[in-house]
Amino acid sequence: MAYFNHAFQKTLINTGGGFYGAAGNPTSDLQTRPGRVALVNGVTTSSFTANTIIDYSIAPPTIAQMPMIYLAQGSINTKDKLGPLAGGYKESVKTKGINPKYVSKFFRVDPCCPQNEVQTVCLCPDAVPQCGTSYYLRIDVKGSPALRFLSHNLYRTFASSNVCCPADPTASTAIDPMQVQTSWAWQIARDPIMSQFILPVLSWVDATSGDTTTFNVTAWLTANPTLMDTDLYAAIQNVTAVGDYAYVNASNGFPTSAEETYNTFTDATPSESQCLNLIGAYVDTQFGTCSFHPQDFYELAPVKIYPSITDQQGDPCVDQIWCSNLEQLGVQGDGYGYKLLRDVILFRRYMQEQYVYDPRLREVMNQDQAYNYIDQTLQYTTYGILHSVPRFNNPTGVFDNDQYLVTIIMGDTSCGNSNDDEDFEDWMNGYLANAGNGVRLENLTACCSNIVD
Repeated sequence: MAYFNHAFQKTLINTGGGFYGAAGNPTSDLQTRPGRVALVNGVTTSSFTANTIIDYSIAPPTIAQMPMIYLAQGSINTKDKLGPLAGGYKESVKTKGINPKYVSKFFRVDPCCPQNEVQTVCLCPDAVPQCGTSYYLRIDVKGSPALRFLSHNLYRTFASSNVCCPADPTASTAIDPMQVQTSWAWQIARDPIMSQFILPVLSWVDATSGDTTTFNVTAWLTANPTLMDTDLYAAIQNVTAVGDYAYVNASNGFPTSAEETYNTFTDATPSESQCLNLIGAYVDTQFGTCSFHPQDFYELAPVKIYPSITDQQGDPCVDQIWCSNLEQLGVQGDGYGYKLLRDVILFRRYMQEQYVYDPRLREVMNQDQAYNYIDQTLQYTTYGILHSVPRFNNPTGVFDNDQYLVTIIMGDTSCGNSNDDEDFEDWMNGYLANAGNGVRLENLTACCSNIVD
């Protein structure tokens, strides 16, 4: 006997203003409210009439008063008839009947913020870089973005050009670690491939105030394309106000607390407070709605960065004076319309509304309306109701259940926030509690923290 362990997907769009709760109105009322979802009574009892909208702002009834409900969505189609034969496209979209006793999960998913991966390369404690010694930084970039871009993982070794002329060539002469780090950062920023994946940012901490200053090397190189790494080091030494070259933006996810007032760089004593920050910054090409195809790729994995210090032969250094550390774990944001739009297209196909790929024919057949309610680049809160519909008269003689997952797409919101409906949540929690199956709302969002300890 075949075993189907998945649930049939039903996706409802509820981005037109939240749940609709005009109590007692028929479902035909939704024909003038596209993109709105309502709870509907499924069975006529002494207290309620079937196929009428429920006022979910009041306390839920008992199971005897309302043994079954379903959800209905106002159709997003603007035309009710296509040709002389096909019609009824403005009819509200309805789910299967939901018996609260057969609901196994009720959950909400809030969108998560994306995070850049941030690796730092700093001077190890009590280490001193030496004049005239080349230091080799190898960077490996792995993950889906690199594999799609190059068909293999990206790796490159950068040698610092810390050339100096001490008074005594035989004596050991210490140099400022920032001289090495600016050389690495300059090479990364001007590398035609590595610069597409990594944003090099220099940072240092003022010994007196404790304020952190950040310097975006890519922005500086864009403004000064002909200057060398020695010019970058000179600019760092003479900086009094970072201005346009600051990398201070919460959405970028820079893991240290940079201040609004910037401090002049000093190198009186080399310390581990001077760091080269390697920030994952790859952005994949995306197509717009005009040329949209459900099989278009959208990225599901962040850039992963692995820095290491090597010798001239590329082997790991035994006597290593540079230390790398993972400051922030790369995380792909979720809750975007990329997936939800495809879920809607799949569900409409289940309703025999075939999606066509020609944009001209798609416009004629009124199939591009979903783009008006779901934007691929925005993030959405979604509700999910997982329930089963038993087959009591199965010809095989085996008691069987068909599982259905109803996904309700709420209005767009910013990552880390929720576009929830507390009245709907309270009503469903109370209705499921009356059924006595122990199911309550779960928040399945699992956003990662910004900082790695």
